[in-house]
Amino acid sequence: AEDEGIICCEGFVSEAEPHIDYNCVPSVVYTHPEVAWVGKTEEQLKEEGVEYVVGEFPMIANSRAKTNQDADGVIKVLADKKTDQMLGCHMINAVAGEMINEAALAMEYGASSEDIARVCHAHPTMSEAFREAAMTAYAGQAINFK
Repeated sequence: AEDEGIICCEGFVSEAEPHIDYNCVPSVVYTHPEVAWVGKTEEQLKEEGVEYVVGEFPMIANSRAKTNQDADGVIKVLADKKTDQMLGCHMINAVAGEMINEAALAMEYGASSEDIARVCHAHPTMSEAFREAAMTAYAGQAINFK
């Protein structure tokens, strides 16, 4: 809603065409664990006839989640099978509402799952799980889970 307000104001004061890509607007359900997503679902991609790959990473394999005794959940990355561009991300975990923003940023700038997999993430952090899910989409294998 904040971004839509900014776009509305920009439309009044600027001659530039306002922009918002609703596909890159994250959604969050604030439960415990949290549920968050951005982009397309597998069902939408199937309906659109888009070939895609799936990378998943369970939070139980994330060292920070285990240390915090909050390891419920999973992260799923959907990427285009031909171009590797990230098409969607869905996550369930204790901090999904915070973590989904990295996925939204990646999608806004057209990142591939390889781009995400090659970015060094601080260790130990929950956000490493997003990297590992992207790595699974790109390379077929995460570092810390088989």
